[in-house]
Amino acid sequence: MLAVTVAMTGLRIGEVLALHWKNVDFEKSLIHVRDAVYKGNPSSQEPKSSIRDIPVGPTLQQSLLERRKDAPGDAFVFASRNGTPLDSHNLLGRVLKPACKRVGLPLISWHSFRHTHATLLSDLGESLKTAQAQLGHARLSTTAEIYTHAVPASQRAAVEKLERTIWTTKLDRNGPKSEGQQSLGSTLIQ
Repeated sequence: MLAVTVAMTGLRIGEVLALHWKNVDFEKSLIHVRDAVYKGNPSSQEPKSSIRDIPVGPTLQQSLLERRKDAPGDAFVFASRNGTPLDSHNLLGRVLKPACKRVGLPLISWHSFRHTHATLLSDLGESLKTAQAQLGHARLSTTAEIYTHAVPASQRAAVEKLERTIWTTKLDRNGPKSEGQQSLGSTLIQ
């Protein structure tokens, strides 16, 4: 559930680990990013770049609702047995890396989910400003140049679409014409 939350929101791992139930607004379908945990430090700190509100889709919201049960508002969404924030380094070594090995995937970090989030938004045609807001970047160039990547299947689809356009369209050497309009040059050539 933790990995899904990171991937579907684009939040930093420290922001997710510091998330309290009081900051999950089920009525407005938002996560209010107000705190962050750094280097396993159980005390919450302000987020790295921006305090922001992140929209939550209906599937993630339902999963969070089911997870909440009767937890008090000041409880962490993802907590250890004693109620403190989980440690991202322990989770990486004990959960994420072994899961990657088990299913035969390359080893990734928690930060990889932020790149995935930005890349998928871009591939879906969403604006870079939307991804920038989700990720909490101060500069659009950070989102564009570092976090979004080409999706090989989309590259292939784009090239095939280009070929279909080029090879199936008859081009008029006098340029495009609107319906019912005939250019003077084309009548002279005929």
